[in-house]
Formats: sequence, C-alpha cells, structure tokens
Amino acid sequence: MDYSIEPTLRAAAEGDQDAWRLLIEAYSGRVYGVIYRQCGDRELAEEIAQATFVKVVNKLGDYQEQGRFESWLFRIATNRLRDEMRRRKRQAVPTDFASTPPEAVGWQDESDQPDRQLDAKEQADQLHAAIAQLPEADREILHLRYTGELGYKEIAEALGQPLGTVLARGHRALKKLRTMLEDEVAA
Repeated sequence: MDYSIEPTLRAAAEGDQDAWRLLIEAYSGRVYGVIYRQCGDRELAEEIAQATFVKVVNKLGDYQEQGRFESWLFRIATNRLRDEMRRRKRQAVPTDFASTPPEAVGWQDESDQPDRQLDAKEQADQLHAAIAQLPEADREILHLRYTGELGYKEIAEALGQPLGTVLARGHRALKKLRTMLEDEVAA
C-alpha cells in the first residue's frame, strides 16, 4: 500500500467495516498465496488465511503501527500454518510456484542450440522442482519474498530472525537454485 495504513488500522480496530474490507482486499490474496505456496492445499490455505484475519481482528486493538503491519500479519499467517502442520504431524510442502518467474532467481536458458532451449512452461517446471528440493527455511523465505512481496527486513520481522540471517539464507537459496537449474540445462 502506498498510503499510510495507520488510519485504516485505527478505523478497523474501532469496528469500521469499510476499513476491514480495505485491509482484507489489500492483503488477503498475498496471505493466501504465501500459505498456499507452503502447504499446497487450497482449502487449508483458505482456512489459515481466514484464521489469520480472525486473529488480526482480535489483536488489532492492541497493535501499535510502526510501519510493521505487513510483517506482523505474515508472522501470524506463517505461525498459524506451522501450528496446523504440527497438529497434523506433517510438513508443509510447496507445490506450485508458478507466480515466480525463472528470471527471479537469475536463471534463463541461454543455450544457442534450438533443441536445448526451454519454453516458459519447461522453465517453470524445472524451477518448481528445484524449489521443492530446498530446505523448508529457504523455501519459506522465497515464498515470503516472491509470493508475499515482502522486503527482506519485513521477512526478518515476520520470521523473528536477524536481517543478516534472512539475507544470507535468501542469497544462498537463490544461489542453490541457479546452480540446480544450470546443472539441469547442462545435463
């Protein structure tokens, strides 16, 4: 959002339905997208997204806006998903990373051989397969960065980790992806 969110948050905390509608319209798609990319289950992602906003409704009166609303919101969402995954005793597995183009990780098939050039679907399929091989913590950072559209500072706040750790992990994850994708093209 380009405008100051504080008045909208304050109005929502006071029960203004239009303010709630604005918040939900602005953030629900991204929250759902991040959760779905991590769990691969549309119904579960919808349930977690709704639970996230229910928690926001209950806690917004105590929230003090300091330019960290997105981080706070995504932290609630990822914590809700983790809790649900623990409850179900299984790991979240990303399945569809279609919204992240291969260029986002700095990879493009630059082969001069026509039979070695990949179309966009093949590139996306290879990207999805490579992402699935990353450790969960790396995938989570990539999901928050490219699906949630959060900056690294916001990701660090959302995950409760130092910025340097998140930056390093994000950089290493992208480097691993490039290597895996380059090895795939060379094979």
